[in-house]
Amino acid sequence: MANCNNLFEEFNKEIRLNNDRRVILRERRNNLRKRIGNGFNELKQERYFSETLNISVDEILEFQSQGSYVMDTIVNPCRKVDEYDIDDGVYFLGPRSSNRRPTEQQFHDFIIAAIKKGKGDFIIEKIQDKKTCVRVSYKGENGDFNYHVDLPIYYATNIKEPELADSEEGWKVSNPIDFIVWFEDLIQSGFESKFILERKLYQEEYEQWLNDRRKKDHQLRRIVRYLKAWGDNLSKEMPPGVVMTILAGSGSNYREHERDDVCLRDTLVNIKNFLQVNGFKCPRPTTPVGEDLFRSYSQANKDHFSNELDSFIISANQAIENPIQKDACLKWQKHLGNRFPCAIAKDEIEDSKSYAAASIIKSDNSRSA
Repeated sequence: MANCNNLFEEFNKEIRLNNDRRVILRERRNNLRKRIGNGFNELKQERYFSETLNISVDEILEFQSQGSYVMDTIVNPCRKVDEYDIDDGVYFLGPRSSNRRPTEQQFHDFIIAAIKKGKGDFIIEKIQDKKTCVRVSYKGENGDFNYHVDLPIYYATNIKEPELADSEEGWKVSNPIDFIVWFEDLIQSGFESKFILERKLYQEEYEQWLNDRRKKDHQLRRIVRYLKAWGDNLSKEMPPGVVMTILAGSGSNYREHERDDVCLRDTLVNIKNFLQVNGFKCPRPTTPVGEDLFRSYSQANKDHFSNELDSFIISANQAIENPIQKDACLKWQKHLGNRFPCAIAKDEIEDSKSYAAASIIKSDNSRSA
């Protein structure tokens, strides 16, 4: 039956962040870091904290890369008006316990004040104070792309156990580096937390790991990108990238296969079964372990995701069973969007041997989805 692996290879090239844009995003992230650092130091020199706010702030400011940018699961936006989303942790390093330091909201305010005080090479469109981060948005001009940087803010007396400043729920122990370790351990990529936590000592090893990771492009990274592209194509009601990543990597949801189309279909079926067994919960695998990332979802949003998942599974099975690649491609394109390359699909019947190679799952769940 239809083997669409070559189409997924082309789709992956389309949605994966290329090196040119990676360099641009890193440059602009670093420029924002410099702007925050300079602004923060200027505020200290002007006694903004001590005299204007009557608050002592002697902590050291550091930054740590995190999220999909590091794991190479970030995807290109599917619409020109959409934005690249990168995460960059802001860390206040100091000795104070939670009851002796400024409030979570005040730390958010400090970063916003530092951004406004500092100077940068790029024009900021908007600064938003969100529950667990400060979002800085940039609008592309002259054909450039839009992007925003989410700045989660942490306080750390021990860099391995930072506390996230949640302006609504208080301080939470949360280590985003552990999430990278969890994901990279799934594919045995050789990542170690010291690459980021002690980057000055392990810069060469980190760069080597980055190069190896990009060359190999493990199948699980691609599966996460496909799930994110699916969510982006359907827009706002779909779960965010962190949920897609956890669902792909949890339990035995991901199982390696020589073909990406079969692997994606199997992963979708396994995600459905995983949600049914776990009462439609997405438990976080790292601190805070077990936190349900679906806990704030309304029943309507859960139903929407469940229905879209069922529909995708049906189309995936139809695509794999279809003997004509062109027809199969349209089934994938229905969910993954117009970037899925049906223009290069073959409009002919494939060798029936490919049917056996697909190792098709015909479980009751996939049939009734």
